[in-house]
Amino acid sequence: MWKESWWLTKRELKMQFPGIIVTLLVTIFIGGLAVPTLYSFVLNIFDDPTLYSNRIIFDEEVLYIDSFIIDVIFLGITPSFSALFMWGPYLSFRTIKDDPFGKRLAVYRSLPISTNVLTVSRILFMLSIFLLLSAAFYLTIFLSLPDAFFNFIGYTDFLSFMLFWIGYALTLGSVNTYIESGTNGKVLYIFLFVITLCLLIVLFLVYRIWEVGIVESTILLISKSPVIPVIASVICGILGLITMTKLLKKRLLERDYL
Repeated sequence: MWKESWWLTKRELKMQFPGIIVTLLVTIFIGGLAVPTLYSFVLNIFDDPTLYSNRIIFDEEVLYIDSFIIDVIFLGITPSFSALFMWGPYLSFRTIKDDPFGKRLAVYRSLPISTNVLTVSRILFMLSIFLLLSAAFYLTIFLSLPDAFFNFIGYTDFLSFMLFWIGYALTLGSVNTYIESGTNGKVLYIFLFVITLCLLIVLFLVYRIWEVGIVESTILLISKSPVIPVIASVICGILGLITMTKLLKKRLLERDYL
């Protein structure tokens, strides 16, 4: 089964190679955008609390522009590393009507390919893309950060920070894989809309109640307790992947591909 699944995965990766390159380049660019804010957060927390002044007053509330941008990147974009979010179906509203993911699965089901092989190939494809884009994102950040950053946050703490967010991204990204292959284009777009709306609501409540960004809080949390949050996040990611794999297999067995 694994041999057949990997063969199908390699075929998919080869077919979508242009999309992989485009999404990879965009991911590297996004990683570069995160660098200045991460550095300013560290200076604000550990060096000079008065340095971080990039904020505006709106209706007598403090709105942290940098916090919002980087929170959107880590909470909203990193889970998208489980898909080619800058290619094909994710950039076209025709996906709602045409359902290209479902049509591709229908072709595979017309061939002598078992549901087990099809399920595992979906997961392997997701993991291949997820690991590639996550590595590019965090490597870009690591290589672009000034050396002074690591005077405040050690390499071990940075690794913990990275693993924490990878666990989170894998948890939500696994759900996206199930939606992508187990439902249709309409549900996929509804799911993305709901996730985006929930993200904005959560950020609004966090800023209003605690007046601090989520990523900024994560840096402080990891610096004080680098083990337990990371283990919890990674376990959630693994359990999410296992759960979505089982649900996807069940769904592919029951799905009507016509």
